Amino acid sequence: MFSRLLLIGIVALLVACAEDKQALNTWIHEDTGSYGAAVSPDGKYLLTGSIGGYGRVWDLAKNKVLYSVQHQDNNEGGIIAAAFSARSEVLVTIEQQSIARWSVKTGRLTGYWYWPDLTDVDISADGRYALIGSKANQAVYFDMVEGKMRYVFPHHEKVTSVSLSQDGRYALTGSNDWHASLWDLKTGEHLWAKNLKYKISLVELLDDGEFALANAFIGDSFIYSTRGKGRLVSRLDEVRMTLISADFSDDSRILATGGVAKSIAIWDVASGARKETWKPAIKHKVQPDSATILDLKLDTNAKTLISESANGIGQRWALK
Repeated sequence: MFSRLLLIGIVALLVACAEDKQALNTWIHEDTGSYGAAVSPDGKYLLTGSIGGYGRVWDLAKNKVLYSVQHQDNNEGGIIAAAFSARSEVLVTIEQQSIARWSVKTGRLTGYWYWPDLTDVDISADGRYALIGSKANQAVYFDMVEGKMRYVFPHHEKVTSVSLSQDGRYALTGSNDWHASLWDLKTGEHLWAKNLKYKISLVELLDDGEFALANAFIGDSFIYSTRGKGRLVSRLDEVRMTLISADFSDDSRILATGGVAKSIAIWDVASGARKETWKPAIKHKVQPDSATILDLKLDTNAKTLISESANGIGQRWALK
């Protein structure tokens, strides 16, 4: 997932100026910056993957570190992606060569697997299954309780982004083969694929599985219905955009996205129209200041948004 950070320098030149916006809260989480970050679905917890090689789990309300997590006892590697289960009971983290499962309450390691060439991860609502993207031209739906692969979802090139619907119906995968593909989690069947005419940067499913977002590097972004053959719902009204993170509102009416150069936008799902956009104006010793938005989460009523950027800064925003 975070290999796409290499494109920041190029894409930042293409990001248009956005309106100013004052954050409700600002927190400094990692002075040296983060490789990866994940905000829990309930907005209570944050995982930051420090450039120093370890990860930290935060209580966001108190802005306090609960404990640290680390795959290896050295400063090599680092957590590049992570995901919390729906009730924030399970946390899964990946480094490029391994995947780990943790109890959020205690910080105890409950599973560890060596797994080469990883790129992205998402987990099921109950925290049992992980959808794992890799450079081996496939995504794997993995049972972390049994320690077994349930399905393998093939692509022609490396998988760059993965997402699971929290109702347990679908897996969505994006690849350098230009395709975003939807899969049935009950049968492993391939349901449909969309060709975005360039390498896929991000895919994201609505929690109830009804909508799917797909974005191509420095390209277009589309929202599809997951039903049938994947009817096009809308096209986001900005071209040459690279998305790194996204979250649908619970009522499926709006979409929040985070991109390069610390850009955040709010979109109308039905029309693809941009409702609001801004770039946090923060000056801090961490460089570069125009950092990627690694993750973001809308609250239940889509009134506020939490974002975490690669320069280690977290913020809470009020939406219009």
